[in-house]
Amino acid sequence: MKIFRSISIALVVLLFACVSLQAAPGDPPTWRDSTWDYRSEDPADTVEFSLAKGVGVASTVLIAYGAAYWLVFDKGWWDEQGSDFHFENDFDYALNLDKFGHFASGVMMGESFYEGYRWAGISEFYSYLFAGFSAMATHIAIDVKDGYSPEWGFSIFDVLSGTLGGFLPMAERYVPVFKYVDLKWSYWINTKAYYRQSKTGVFTDDYCNQTFWASFKVYRMLPKAARQYYPSWLAIAAGLSIDEGVFLHDKDITPHREVYIALDYDLEAFRPQSRMARTIVKYLNYFKLPAPTVQVYPEIHWYLLYPIKF
Repeated sequence: MKIFRSISIALVVLLFACVSLQAAPGDPPTWRDSTWDYRSEDPADTVEFSLAKGVGVASTVLIAYGAAYWLVFDKGWWDEQGSDFHFENDFDYALNLDKFGHFASGVMMGESFYEGYRWAGISEFYSYLFAGFSAMATHIAIDVKDGYSPEWGFSIFDVLSGTLGGFLPMAERYVPVFKYVDLKWSYWINTKAYYRQSKTGVFTDDYCNQTFWASFKVYRMLPKAARQYYPSWLAIAAGLSIDEGVFLHDKDITPHREVYIALDYDLEAFRPQSRMARTIVKYLNYFKLPAPTVQVYPEIHWYLLYPIKF
């Protein structure tokens, strides 16, 4: 564990060193800098639809679905006798943080589907649109299977959360407010309460070690005259998590939510211009990197590199 902490600290130091060398606000702007539209495709890019690539994307998706079902889901969540199809109202599970988890998985699906559709030659707008519907279809398929599980059940809230996440990449591209805020996720095992009682050990259900963030791009919110005095890469994030009491099943312990305020890094401030660089930054920017953090609810605590607590 000490090795991982040392590596994490080294990575943060390296990140600060890198961002200090980035392009300054006074550098000659490009069309992408002036609009803060790092996610859009280059206007000169013209991609024709390729049937062969389309078939390749469809085949890859089907293979991935099959592998996920047989190697993960069928031996994890669904490794049990079936039951009649039924619905499950699990909105309050894990103090609602489970819905944030489904939202986050929808985001990753949406981004991945978008890259596949775009690579196949589908237009930018329709790639985002089809990606959102594909993420929705995936969550429906998973929850239909859950509906036949005696332990779970079809959850409309899971499907809605995953669908909203699947359409987030489209919103980030076309809805102006998302030029000023990023939604992020962080994870670090500070307690093993979930793993001690879990039958599957799937880390995505380990909500007491996950935090979901809204990261605000302060630089972009400032008046133009004030931006030269503020680092373009420095953001402020608000995070939500839960304590381990959710998984202790002790009547004497009341589970509670935890709220955090933290410094954050806007990786888009690197101003990536090539498509590959923008894609890498796009994915990395969904992960909240360790940074100085203050827990403001239900108690006050300070952490040097949260989510690592030491």
